[in-house]
Amino acid sequence: MRILVASTYTIPAFSGGWTTPLDLFGTDHQAMYVIRNYKPGSRFIEEINVAGVGATGILHKPWIVAEKYRHALIQKLFRIKLKKCFAEFNADFVLCIDPSAGYAAMEANLPYAMRFHSNVAKEYRSPYFAKLLSNAIFSTACPQTHMPDIEVLAHNQDLSRFKYIEHPVAERALLLTSIDPIHEPELFIEGVMLSKNVKGDIVGTGEDRKKISAICKKTNGKVRCLPPVLRLKIPELMKNYQIGVATVTNVSPIIYQMKVNTYMASGLFTLTKPWTHIVSEAPELVGSFTTARELADHLDYLNENWLETLETRRKAKEWIHLHYNVDIPRKRFNEILSEKFDF
Repeated sequence: MRILVASTYTIPAFSGGWTTPLDLFGTDHQAMYVIRNYKPGSRFIEEINVAGVGATGILHKPWIVAEKYRHALIQKLFRIKLKKCFAEFNADFVLCIDPSAGYAAMEANLPYAMRFHSNVAKEYRSPYFAKLLSNAIFSTACPQTHMPDIEVLAHNQDLSRFKYIEHPVAERALLLTSIDPIHEPELFIEGVMLSKNVKGDIVGTGEDRKKISAICKKTNGKVRCLPPVLRLKIPELMKNYQIGVATVTNVSPIIYQMKVNTYMASGLFTLTKPWTHIVSEAPELVGSFTTARELADHLDYLNENWLETLETRRKAKEWIHLHYNVDIPRKRFNEILSEKFDF
């Protein structure tokens, strides 16, 4: 099928809102993206046509005065772009990955489905939100989005892209992340600096990138802040590391962090916060920490006892391929499409 993906915040080639829908479609479907908060115009990224609505600059952040007019304007522009791209792409339906995208598709009178990519804020849970759900062809949600009565479709990516490697020593740690306060890059920096021998790299983009880059430049090369890497280039990046770190604040009882799956599939020993999904699912396969000192202790242990973790790393690879195989959500997604369309 030809699926027009509508999103408010997705960063093409970097966001989970890009990776997992495209991996969900696989080769069975064709995709085009319309992104509200992205520069205007169309361009091809990873061979996918991406149309930006242009809600950037002064339109990106709320106005102190006349906020409702700003919001109404960008949603109107969103609707116009969706209708135009729907016709030009000859789409079968719009897959909306957040409520704002869903409202735009609904108000544009386009056939749409919801795929809730992240938790829905309380302000969206209104009578109008109920209308959004009732008018959708179907709705699914990713794990840990806490959407009652909506089918959960696993948020998996295609792990076959990642090559499992057994490195002889553990010398370098990776934090693949959005660089913002929620994902705690400074905690990673502090933990690596407290470690005796392990160096670390932060790879990603986000609102605090300039700040974190400046801090890293003062570490004499022990921690580097590197440019973000495109989705299809991440498997090559993973080959340079032995330890994968996942930091995040405790914003939910269980938080799904997709990077953990890629770490484990690539042979990296994973260190993560206690509220990350893998700790509740397979705690014996990872290490957990809450403080920089605890992170440093884990890093030093792995550096000094690396060969003793080999069996754990092998089990982690097998476990993640079994439980987070992309064929699991793909099969169910195609079943849903077969029920709703002549597919």
